[in-house]
Amino acid sequence: MTNRTALFAGIAAAALSLQPSAAWSQTEAPVAAPAAPAAPAPYTPPSAPAPAETTAPAETPPEPAPGLAPADAAATPAAPAAPAATASAPTTTDDGVLAAVQALPLPIEDVQIVGPWTDGDKSGVWRTVMLQVGPPEKESYRFFIQQLEKSAATTNVLSTTEIKEIPGINGAIVGYRADEPTEGDTTGLTLFFDIVPSDGEISETYELHYFKDQPYTFGPATN
Repeated sequence: MTNRTALFAGIAAAALSLQPSAAWSQTEAPVAAPAAPAAPAPYTPPSAPAPAETTAPAETPPEPAPGLAPADAAATPAAPAAPAATASAPTTTDDGVLAAVQALPLPIEDVQIVGPWTDGDKSGVWRTVMLQVGPPEKESYRFFIQQLEKSAATTNVLSTTEIKEIPGINGAIVGYRADEPTEGDTTGLTLFFDIVPSDGEISETYELHYFKDQPYTFGPATN
C-alpha cells in the first residue's frame, strides 16, 4: 500500500513539473521590436530656373495710306526724306557793279543824289561826292558836284565841278542838305552845309548856289 501511494505521488509530482513547460510552449512568441526609421535624405536646394529666352518685338508695319488697299499700300514705296536746307551764297546780278563798288577810292566819304535837273528835252540828276584827304593830324575835305544825264538806255556824266573853297574850311563838315528849288528853276542847285569850327562846338551854316554853265557862290548863310 505504501509503495502504491508513493508511486501515485511520484506520478503527480512529475505531472506538476511538466505543466509550466507546456504552459510556456502554449504562450505566443513575443512581437519583434519595430525597425528603426530610415534616416532622412540630405537636403538638396532646388536648381535655379533657366533664364527665359527674350525675343525682339515684331515690327509693326506702317498703316496703309487712305484710299489704298493693303496690297497697294505694301507696293507703294515710302517717300524719300526731304534734303536738309542749306544756305546758298549770295549772288549778284551784275559782277561789274560789285567790282565798281569795291574799286571806289577809300577817301570817298559821301555820295548823294541831291536833286533833279531838266534842260529842254534832256534831264537827269545832280550828284555830290565828298572826300576826306590828307594826314590824320591835318585832314581836309574836297567837294564835287556832278551833272548826270539819264536816259532809258544809259547814264552819262555831263560835267564835274569842284567847290574850291571847301578844302580851306577850318572845321568839320557834319552834314549837308539840298534846298527846295524855286519854281521854274530847273538848272540850278542850292546846298546848305553844317560846319563845326575847329575852335568851337556850335555848327555854322554855309550855303552853296550852283548854276549850270555859270559861276557858283559859296559862303556863310545870310538868313
